Parts: sequence; C-alpha cells; structure tokens
Amino acid sequence: MSLRTLFRVELGRLLCGRLTWLAVAATLLGPLAGYGLYRPAYGDSMASLYLANPMLTGGLIGAAAFALLMLASLEKPRRSRIAAITDAALSPLRLAAVRLFSVLAMAVLTVLATGLLYLPYTWYKLDIVFSLGDYWLATALILLSGPVMGTLLAAAVDQFAYRLDISLAVVLACIVFSQGAWCSLFFLAQWCVPLVTALSDAFGSAVIWRTALYSRIVWLCLLTSLYLLSLLGVRQYGRGLIGSFARHLRFAALPLLAATLAAGGGILWARQPFIDHSPSDWMSYQPEDRSNTALTLAGTEIEARIESYLLGTLSGTASYRITNTSGESQELYFELDSGYRVREVTANGNPVEWEDMCNDYIAAREVRCVLPAEEQITLVVEYGGMPKMWNAQEELMSSAGFISGKGIELFGSHLAPSLLLQLAGEETPVTLDIALRDSMTLVSSGTTSRGAPNGDGTTNWHAEDAGAGELRIFAGDYMCRTLEGGGFPIEFWYSAKYEPRLAGEGIDIMQEAIDYCTEHYGPRTFTQDKPFKIVQSTVFQFGGSASGNISQMGESYFSDQNLASPDKGADSAEVLAHEIIHQWWGLGVSLADMEDANWTDEGMTTYSTYRLMAELKGEEYARANYVEKWERTTSQNAQSFYMRHPEYLAILPEAYAAEVKAAADSVNWYDGTALMIYRAEQKIGRERLDAVLARLYTQGGGELPPYITLGDFLNACDLEEGEIGRA
Repeated sequence: MSLRTLFRVELGRLLCGRLTWLAVAATLLGPLAGYGLYRPAYGDSMASLYLANPMLTGGLIGAAAFALLMLASLEKPRRSRIAAITDAALSPLRLAAVRLFSVLAMAVLTVLATGLLYLPYTWYKLDIVFSLGDYWLATALILLSGPVMGTLLAAAVDQFAYRLDISLAVVLACIVFSQGAWCSLFFLAQWCVPLVTALSDAFGSAVIWRTALYSRIVWLCLLTSLYLLSLLGVRQYGRGLIGSFARHLRFAALPLLAATLAAGGGILWARQPFIDHSPSDWMSYQPEDRSNTALTLAGTEIEARIESYLLGTLSGTASYRITNTSGESQELYFELDSGYRVREVTANGNPVEWEDMCNDYIAAREVRCVLPAEEQITLVVEYGGMPKMWNAQEELMSSAGFISGKGIELFGSHLAPSLLLQLAGEETPVTLDIALRDSMTLVSSGTTSRGAPNGDGTTNWHAEDAGAGELRIFAGDYMCRTLEGGGFPIEFWYSAKYEPRLAGEGIDIMQEAIDYCTEHYGPRTFTQDKPFKIVQSTVFQFGGSASGNISQMGESYFSDQNLASPDKGADSAEVLAHEIIHQWWGLGVSLADMEDANWTDEGMTTYSTYRLMAELKGEEYARANYVEKWERTTSQNAQSFYMRHPEYLAILPEAYAAEVKAAADSVNWYDGTALMIYRAEQKIGRERLDAVLARLYTQGGGELPPYITLGDFLNACDLEEGEIGRA
C-alpha cells in the first residue's frame, strides 16, 4: 500500500472519530477564552486584546486537544490488539509516520477554519488598525504553533513510553511548564506557543514576528529530531523499547537526520540574534569609566541606510570631529548596539586598529581604538547589523531600538556609535541623513526636513540636533497636529490610522489640557526652531518617556481598553486629556517618595484632570464623576477583606496575591493620591494649592531632587500627612 493510500485511509478514519471532532471543536472555541478569561499578553493595544490573546489561548487549547488526539490515534491499535496483524503487512515506522501526518493535516485544516471563523469579528474590533497581514501571521505563528508542537511532542513521548497515561501526563506537564514563570523570561523557552507580550496597532510587530518565527524553527528542529528518534523505538515483532530501537538502527538515515536537526536546533538556540548577553546581575555590575577627557567632540555626521525592512537591519557611516590637545595618541572607547558590528574605522583617512570588547551591557557593547597624536581628527566608523534587545527586557519583548516596514525607533548607540569623551559644548551639533520608504515620515529630536524622492520608492530625510550628540528618531505613517502651549509650539505626531479617532473632540480636549496645564503650572518651554514634540510610539515601549524636545506616548494610550479606564476619566476624551497632562506630571516633573510607594504621578494627573473637567463641564459634573468616585473606591478598598486582614494575603497563591495587591495599588495610585490632593485643596484653598503646584512644578522638590516627594508637597501646603489620608 502506497503512502498516499495509507494517508487517505488514516485521514478518513480520523474524520469518523468523535475525539477528532472534539479536538476540532476545542480549537475552534479556544480563542473565545482569550477575550476575557485568559490574557497572557501584557500590552493593552487593540491588537494585543483582540488578536494576540485569542490566538495565544487558542494555540494552547489546540496543543492540548491535538496532543490528546495524537495519543488516542497511537493508542487505538494497541488497545484493539491488531498491531501484530498490521506489522505483518505494513511497516510500523511508515504507519506511525502516516498517523502523525494525518493528525497534523487535521490540525492545519482546523486552524485554517478557526482563522476564517474569527476574521470578521477581529476585523470589526480592530477597525481602523486592522492588518490582514498581521492577522494571518498570528494565525500561522501563534494559533497553528500549538497544535503542531503538541502533536509532535505527543507522538514522540508515546512512542518512547508506549503508555497513554504516562504520555498524557508528560505532555500536559510540558504545556503547563511552558506557561510558567521561568519560561516567560525567555522567548526560546516557550516551545508550545511563542512569547507574545503585545502586538502593535500602527507601527508593526516585527520584533514579535521575527522572534516567533525563529523560535518556531528552533522547536520544529528539536521536536522533529525527538520524533525521529522515537520512531526507532516503535515496537515491532513483540520486542520492547531496547530491542526495537536496536533493530531500527539499521535505518541509518533516521538517527543521522535526528542528530542533524538536533544540532541545527542547538546552534540556532545558542546563536539567536535578538537578545544581548548583558550581565544578569546588571544592577550591581559596575562598568569601568572609559571616558577620555583629553578628547573633545566638536560635531557628528551620520549617514544611515536601512538594509532590510524585513530583517530589520541597518548600516551606517558615522563621522566625528574630534580635538586632541594632549599631543599624544589617545585611547578612545565608544558604545555600539550589541547587534551591530564595526566594519571599518579610520582617522583622517588612515585605517585604525580596533577591538570589540564583547562586554554587553544594557543592549550595548564597547569598542576600543587608539587615535593618533594629531590635534584635529576626523574619525569615521562604518557599522551595521540588527539592533538587539536588552536581555533584562526579554520578558516584555521591549526593544529600545527596532526597524520594520511600518515603524522605526532608534536613538543613542542603537542609531550610531556613542563616543565616550567630553562635548565641546551644549550646542555640539549632530546630523543624520537617511533614506526611508515614501510612505514613512521621519520625526526626530531637534529639527527634521524632508528631501527629494529618490525615484526608487524612498525619500531622503535630514535631521539635526545639538547637545548630547544622541539623536532620537521615529518613522512611520505619521501625521502632525500643531497645538499651542503658552505661546510655545507643540507638535503632536501620531499614526494616520488614528485620524478618525482623534479628529474633532480628541484634538480639542488635548488642546484644552495643554491650555490648563500651561496656565496653572507653567509651559513646556521650547522654541519655534525646536518645538516640543509629543510622538505616538510603539506599544513595545510600555508607557512614556522624554528626551530633549521629544516626549513619547505609547500607542496603548489610544486603545479602547485605556480610553475606557475609569481610573483616568469618565469617558475616552477625558482619558486622553489625562494622558496629555502626564506631559507635565510624569514627564515634565515626577512624583516619587522612598517611604510611600503610592505617591505617584498618576494621582496628581488624575486630580488635574478633575480640575480641567470642572472648568469645562462644571463643578457638579466633575465632583460626581471624579471626587465621589475617588471616595467610593478608596472606601471599598480600605474595607476589603485582604486590606483589613493582610495576614491572609500572605498565604494566598502568589499569582492571586499579586492580583489583589495590584488592584489595591491601582486604587491608591489613582484615586487615593488624587483624593489626598483634593483634601489639601479643601484645607488650604484652591488658589493657594494652584500656587503650590506651580512652584513645585517649576522649582522641583527639595527632599529627593529632582523628584517631588509627599513631604515636599505637605511642607509646601503647611500640612501633616495625617490630615489628608487616602482612605
């Protein structure tokens, strides 16, 4: 009987089995649990909530379902005692392989049907940010991964153990282990489904797709190798595991191919190109001070080229104007992204020997070279590669620099080598020339200008900045709205996909929030030549940050999940105002207290949102939707069982205890701290409180500079902590 005929017969047998349709049904319904019951992705982007979570959940359920189907398919002939008959007519190795491919075929068909089933709903939920390409990538790399990997593992384990109960226990234990705390730290450790912490709505999820594909290849190699070895253990002629293994060794191709695949998987694991090798105990690691004060940087010019959007690779030439007043040759170190490699170094046109120190530290490594004794030196460094992720952020898959066809974010050593020397002054210039796809707009710290199209689908861009010599760039389908803040220009850059959501009320409330903060606290002072830029960035940055005249807001701020957050505002427009106010409280200045972890920027921002709404919609509306809500939630939190009996919290399972604590902390951060500030207002008066906040914003705190502590706030208000408690 031919393999094709065997496959047709085995597939027909599967289609007639009730367990097959149970596995199909479980996989088809599995994604439903990902909408609410199980949310493994951290990010709150729309794609995380309505694509990543359902696919991950469906993949895990599908892995268990098809693993069980595979085990049942192998167990049935043993239970019916027909193996002796079939062995006489058919090769047990061929039959085992056909059974595997039959179950895999059912898995592929089921996943295809599942993808088609959820496509309309996912399209509807994602709406303006839906990407058909990302949807089918998620289906192939996440949803399909579970059933395929589960089936391979189940077949291999069963052919070694030859017992259903043992095989089932091992497979289920492996699935559970893959979702445990340890495996979640490393993207290669999750064999069943890939590590997916978030998916981007607007700027591409290349960091996920690349690591997911890579890890699937690694595990396909390893599990296929294990399966091929297990084929040698398929029982024949009444022999046990050892006897069958010895007999089947005559098929030399099987162990040879298994060894090749295992070696390939091992090499790919050891040489993965995405995560750096920074010291695990990086907080206590003390890097040497490599700065050379005998050298002065007068200016930097960078020419960068995107080599491949698909692979996320870049090449560049960085030219540095350096003054050496020592009259001697000088040792110079520079930092470079761990994923880049130096190709050539020259000084005044002459080749310079260099040494890669291979000392990864926070996604960068040092390179050493020796500069000549000449006073004026033009140092040129040619480099290239793919930016790597800091290993301490592997759990979050948060990348400080990334390149994709939908979005680019690069700064510091992720863009070009950072020299460890002193600057000639605060206005030390740095420039960048780069060609990007015509569909992309460049946003940078400093100033940016668009050049002429090249006629090959790319356009030249030029950026200039001054100071630290570390340019920060963003690229994507950006649109710009110009706002005003106390006479100073404010540019809001966001993905064109969000234009329908932000048009009208969204932009209006942002301007209102800016006007309020400028009037009550002070302006974010920038110039017409170097305006303040608020830039929407990828979800993988998890939050916001500020550098120079750039302040970034993660795209999750604009997701339905965030815009519906009752902690931040009564409706989506008010939540957006809350996030803009963070440009003052959080990014302009920051609240922090060593003795009170609940004293955070969120509370001050929430209070300011209340005040803004009181001006726009009246005190009655603001009090009903903010103050009364704060009082209600803080009271409920204080009266909750675990807050009244913290001794029981210590004996809860770790995961549940963490959820309880996180919920309590959230109440204290937002509602509790906002209520404290409101009570201070009631005691000292609104006008005086405004003056206090304006002074703290412009002058900062005194206890823990540059942070404003709770003590700073209370002292400025002439209050004691007990007077304005949270509960």
